[in-house]
Amino acid sequence: MGLTYVQLKQSIQDFLENSATDFTTATGSGVAPIDVCIQLAELRIAKEVDLTAFRKVNTFSVSQYSPTAVVPEDLIIPRYLRVQNGDFLLEKDETFLKEFTKNTSTQSLAGVIRFYALNQTGVKYTSSNRQTNFLFGPIPALATTVEIGYTMRVPGLSSSDANTYLGDKAPDAILYGSLIEAVAYMKETPQTIELWQNYYNRAIQTLANEEQVRMRNDEFRNGELTTMQRGQ
Repeated sequence: MGLTYVQLKQSIQDFLENSATDFTTATGSGVAPIDVCIQLAELRIAKEVDLTAFRKVNTFSVSQYSPTAVVPEDLIIPRYLRVQNGDFLLEKDETFLKEFTKNTSTQSLAGVIRFYALNQTGVKYTSSNRQTNFLFGPIPALATTVEIGYTMRVPGLSSSDANTYLGDKAPDAILYGSLIEAVAYMKETPQTIELWQNYYNRAIQTLANEEQVRMRNDEFRNGELTTMQRGQ
């Protein structure tokens, strides 16, 4: 049984016996606290469980002699980066990579990209500047297409998205995750938070186990298909 947006909101209120308007209704921020709790739970699950449904592969360009490129807006966690049709890039510390990029005007230092890092040090994150860059080294001697595989941010449950993957496939995890955030918002006792945390942990473990089984089945089917094709 899945949970729609309306069902999840009502379940949270029922479990906590809290239907107060200051919890369920948007205020000056434009987002109701109960919706913030749901959003935080969705983000937590996406970070903690490697779900195939949240994986994405994309490409972007790195300009010639440029040390940076903007990360995809929907990126949560990078899984890999590689030069398209080439080698995988090694993730390095940002300080390490700045040794490759401090003299971007020196074209003799340019080459094939080998390393990357998330460039965040010294970047002022504001409402008008919400970008995080990838930092590359060495700087590319030629314009380069980079392939990226990553965990993406997907639309969450809301009044405009009544059904989502997590609501359909992991209703217990999203409910218990939302309850953890909600009881923290309500300043409940540590024991209450621990109660829902234990339920959440079990739900997350079940979700992770199901995903592992799903991936093994997919690998088996893909391998079996390849074998059959080779025999034809």
